[in-house]
Amino acid sequence: MNIRSAMASQARAAARVPASSHAVGLAAPCRPAVAAASLPLYASRDVSVMRSRNEAVGRGLSAGLGRRPTTSVAALVSSVASSPAVASADDALKRPMRVLIAGAGIGGLVLAVALIKKGFHVTVFERDMTAIRGEGKYRGPIQVQSNALGALEAIDPSVADEVMAEGCITGDRVNGLCDGVTGDWYVKFDTFHPAVSKGLPVTRVISRVTLQNILAKAVTRYGGPDTIMGNSHVIGFEESNNGVSVTLENGDVHRGDILVGADGIWSKIRKAIIGESEANYSKYTCYTGISDFTPADIDIVGYRVFLGNSQYFVSSDVGGGKMQWYGFHKEPAGGTDEDGQRKARLLEIFGHWNDNVVDLIKATPEEDIMRRDIFDRPPVFKWSEGRTVLLGDSVHAMQPNLGQGGCMAIEDAYELANNLSDAMNAADQQPAHIDVKKAFSTYQAARMVRASAIHGMAGMAAFMASTYKAYLGEGLPGPLQQLTKLKIHHPGRVAGRLVMKLTMPQVLGWVLGGNTDNVDKSRVGYCRIADQPQAFRESQFPFFMANDDAIVQTARADWMLLTTRTAGSGLMSESNERVDANADVTSTSECKGIYIGDEPSVVGRSGNGTDLSIEDGQVAPQHARVWRTEIPSVSGRDGDIAYEYYVQDLGSDAGTWLNGRPLSRGSTSRLQPGDVLEFGRSPSAEVYKVKMQHMSLRTNKLNGHAFTTLVVGARTPKSDAHSDHESHGHGDKHMIVA
Repeated sequence: MNIRSAMASQARAAARVPASSHAVGLAAPCRPAVAAASLPLYASRDVSVMRSRNEAVGRGLSAGLGRRPTTSVAALVSSVASSPAVASADDALKRPMRVLIAGAGIGGLVLAVALIKKGFHVTVFERDMTAIRGEGKYRGPIQVQSNALGALEAIDPSVADEVMAEGCITGDRVNGLCDGVTGDWYVKFDTFHPAVSKGLPVTRVISRVTLQNILAKAVTRYGGPDTIMGNSHVIGFEESNNGVSVTLENGDVHRGDILVGADGIWSKIRKAIIGESEANYSKYTCYTGISDFTPADIDIVGYRVFLGNSQYFVSSDVGGGKMQWYGFHKEPAGGTDEDGQRKARLLEIFGHWNDNVVDLIKATPEEDIMRRDIFDRPPVFKWSEGRTVLLGDSVHAMQPNLGQGGCMAIEDAYELANNLSDAMNAADQQPAHIDVKKAFSTYQAARMVRASAIHGMAGMAAFMASTYKAYLGEGLPGPLQQLTKLKIHHPGRVAGRLVMKLTMPQVLGWVLGGNTDNVDKSRVGYCRIADQPQAFRESQFPFFMANDDAIVQTARADWMLLTTRTAGSGLMSESNERVDANADVTSTSECKGIYIGDEPSVVGRSGNGTDLSIEDGQVAPQHARVWRTEIPSVSGRDGDIAYEYYVQDLGSDAGTWLNGRPLSRGSTSRLQPGDVLEFGRSPSAEVYKVKMQHMSLRTNKLNGHAFTTLVVGARTPKSDAHSDHESHGHGDKHMIVA
């Protein structure tokens, strides 16, 4: 048996977790064969594996591991240099630098692509390959913002193109902050112009699995199938003057010139460099899920952050008729929910918020809702030691509120690859002569201030989102809460809104474009036609930013007059015979209502030619009517139609109430989404809300004369639904769509 076979047998005998030298399911051409004389560190790899069976190897990442000397790389190089096949010692020293990367997350994979393309020899160690294959635990979409896309373009345009083709563009629309309860806009963000003004791609959202798969395939395409080693958990490492070796959980040892710790917030490499430190709990737990749901204004709005006191909620379009959402709630770490009760608890927390929040929760299957506590780590001033350096979450793990965690890792990868390449050039392509300390110091100096600043902004965004108070009296004890009934805007809300409107353009400009001059050394800035807004003309962006009404009018949505009650609560009678008493209250709404159309719909007691019947003696036979009127569209798109919606009291004796205030007898008032109507009395047993709903969710089961149980988010089959053309101009008086 030869030496390599003997070592392989020993490795298998000692293994606790089997190591794999390839990425399962990632097909790629093999790495070109390299002469042994040009890669002397390969010779040391076998020696190190042999020694690892008899000695404690590596720096302690777990108990019992300590420093021990390694075989001298200089001696190995000297023996190779004396070979007749090598012309000179300098030629023998010239070879690709061997970089070991712990972690095949986004940062580690991007770094691998960047380094391989610059001629480095890279090995990536990943403990859990299910993240790349999309198996195992749930992994949601990730926001890849303009700054990260620019860095990806600078590293590899083809990889960047693939990421952008797979992603859903959100930066081409209005985004921003809203009041959680009402849904009203607080501050809008324009992430489009800060990007295109710098010649950067517009922000996308992409499946995390898809992104990692694209990156992993690029790594194996450029570096060969052995570049990513699955089931390979780095538990220790050891440094010498000219190299570093890592020890895997199964006892295998691999040698290289430097080690990059890209192993995330719980990084063991970080622990070895910086020492033991506790991650910082943000005081918030996070529920997350993906809904098969389409908001009414999806064409105009990409993502929203809904603000509240000790809670907030984020929703984002992720393409394909799906929405990703995150619900944050302030509570101690380590909390759990009973099986099947996550959605119920979310509705306890957010059930009184606006429809854009509640509908997303209800449209998400219970089994698709995940929960995790949010941690980060404070910025540090030590990013490296010796031949080991940190990248991404291992050195600056941040809260998710700016969507910049992965983006910062991509920027790190670009910078570190460039610094190492410059160092190799300065060393005449001789890794043994590279000034590692200078390369790592330059990398840290270039990245620390920007990463730390964005880390701080992410924490500040979480604080602001969760301490928002709409009205004076919110959060105050006892009787002082009654002040909220006066609807006096909280001073903090007023001041915060003013500050954000004044500063947000500059902040976004720096976050999205602050690294552009750096990456433009390796790319040419340009604007993509595909990145321009699809739902309106680019020149109208300022108009939508300033005009909330324009967003409402441009939405491709039906308007409904709707009342709801707890599903299954109705008595089985002729008036509600279709009620499902066994309905899941977390996924359905028991509704009665009508779609508002061109022809006026009459509200009154049943049996009087009414379209919406209310069984209440105070309600007149024909009490009121609702309708819409066509107006010029503000979208600028040919064929688009916009409407205004109205309610008119028909001279009823008992009156009609709009948002708790009585209308003058016979008067007409314009309606807005979220408005509340009551007929005959206030408070009324049936309170009707004006609700916007995307046309794809139109249903023929909505009834104006009886309660029906509707599944939230369910789409009408195409054969039963109107076409888009019909939906713009339908005039069905009853609005019960067939």
